[in-house]
Amino acid sequence: MRFESVRAHPFGPFEDETLTLAPGLNVVHGPNEAGKSTWHAALYAGLCGLRRGKGARDAATKRFGERHRPWDAPDAWAVSAVVALADGRRIELHQDLAGRVDCSAVDADRAGRDHAPEILHDGAPDGSRWLGLHRRSFRGAACVRQAQILGLRDDAKLLQHDLQRAAATGGADETAARALDALAACRREHVGSEAAPTRPLMVARKRLDGCRARLAEARERQEEHRAQRRRVQALEREAAACAQDVARLQAARTDAEAAAAERRADRAAALIARFPDGPPHRGGGDDRLAQRVAEALATWRACPAPHAPAGPDVAALERELAAADRNDEPPAASDRAPRTVVAPYF
Repeated sequence: MRFESVRAHPFGPFEDETLTLAPGLNVVHGPNEAGKSTWHAALYAGLCGLRRGKGARDAATKRFGERHRPWDAPDAWAVSAVVALADGRRIELHQDLAGRVDCSAVDADRAGRDHAPEILHDGAPDGSRWLGLHRRSFRGAACVRQAQILGLRDDAKLLQHDLQRAAATGGADETAARALDALAACRREHVGSEAAPTRPLMVARKRLDGCRARLAEARERQEEHRAQRRRVQALEREAAACAQDVARLQAARTDAEAAAAERRADRAAALIARFPDGPPHRGGGDDRLAQRVAEALATWRACPAPHAPAGPDVAALERELAAADRNDEPPAASDRAPRTVVAPYF
């Protein structure tokens, strides 16, 4: 694992400043009070963070806060670091040192993937867990202060003592029973069982059941949407066909109106050719014929209406004729009613 960068926002005297590290060995130099020790502490805090749990803070944590908490913005004390792991992952760790709540360890290349659960220690992400250590053992083995380096010149056994202390506090020599107990405790806290409805296992199962129900409902709605879409497409095709029929009928009507107009134009042209001087005047032969027809009609209308002849009607005459055929004798003259014939008058 190696550091790629560390950012103070704020941390000590630095506010929203970033220190980028190159691959390999990096040497940070400068005069006294330039901030070299502050960046060294920021690297440690960005990787390991601070303990978040019940109980009082230890003396080392208190001294760390007194030395590096910013005076101007103590409630905004935070630091972040980007580290590259041996398996190729690049992780960005954010440590909320003031509130110790907004802490995270997310993938720097694939946004949203959270790696904090695999390195949680004492309630906060601790990147030294990827090295098989924790924040206390890492501080004793890898985070060596300048005073400690100078002290090795006088007593080299101090380095051996620190390494032994780091190995002891790192848990490398702990028994299998303690390891199993730690696994069981981790399972109870981070997994739970079916008898614990508020633990992550049951909460996750409830969320899974809810997601499955919503998925089934969404699939049903999607199928209804597809059916509606098919009906809409069928209606759109029918509407397009009707629009084509309307267009054809309008075209046929326009053609018929154009043909009728063309015929009227031809008739008008023929009349213009026949009567180049305009409409014919009255008083010709056709007017005399019309006058004679009008006079004949007036004479016919002036004739009196015909009157019905007096005497028996047709039915009575038919009966008399039948009786005469039976008797072979004509009826007496006195028996016959006089007949009056009215001729029409012209």
